[in-house]
Amino acid sequence: MKIVLDNVAFDYDLGCKIAKLKYSNCPETLSPLLDFWNEIVPASFSDIAKLPNLEQRRIGINALGLDRLVKEVNPTLINSTTLKKSTTWVNENGELVTNEYNDTYELFGVNGEVFSQDLENNFQKMANSYYVKCKDTSTDREYLIWVDIASVFRTNNPNSWYNSEDNKKVTSIQAIAWTITTNVPKGNIEKILRQGDCILIKPKGKYEPLTTARHLTADEYKTLIVAES
Repeated sequence: MKIVLDNVAFDYDLGCKIAKLKYSNCPETLSPLLDFWNEIVPASFSDIAKLPNLEQRRIGINALGLDRLVKEVNPTLINSTTLKKSTTWVNENGELVTNEYNDTYELFGVNGEVFSQDLENNFQKMANSYYVKCKDTSTDREYLIWVDIASVFRTNNPNSWYNSEDNKKVTSIQAIAWTITTNVPKGNIEKILRQGDCILIKPKGKYEPLTTARHLTADEYKTLIVAES
């Protein structure tokens, strides 16, 4: 038997736990659960992290919410950096205005035991995970974006060998820059415009596109983004 939430099917037991996390009261669409609704234990982040399907995890994370997620994973702050930015906006009168603001990024680490606490042996223990926390420039809504910290380090230190101790050297700006990929080679970007998740990259001159997309470096992120909204 399955539980369907937001048009996505879950195994019955876990679906009940996600439903309890999502709804404060049993909805009519799940009326068969009403008799034992109060006995259902809401899903934890550990439960959600083990879901095999991306859409299932998305629904679970949305139901959990950022505040509860952060509380459950008990993250460790690795780096916090604030950039002073200036961008141009169009106000309600159709006039161009300059907006100056501080944009703070924070890089956190999460112990792999959070994801592995229900596994039966130590050989299955998952590695530590990392995410960068940032704000939407127009709404102040907060976002958590998971990153591959080893790849972040290699992107910004191409001539260095990587080991786990290097995780401590990674900055939040390196992490947020890593989330943007492009096939434009280094040195061939004139400027970058960002509107939410939409990234517009203007190359300069003629160039040979890369066959494999690369991640942006921290220096590119700090110097080439000229407008955000």
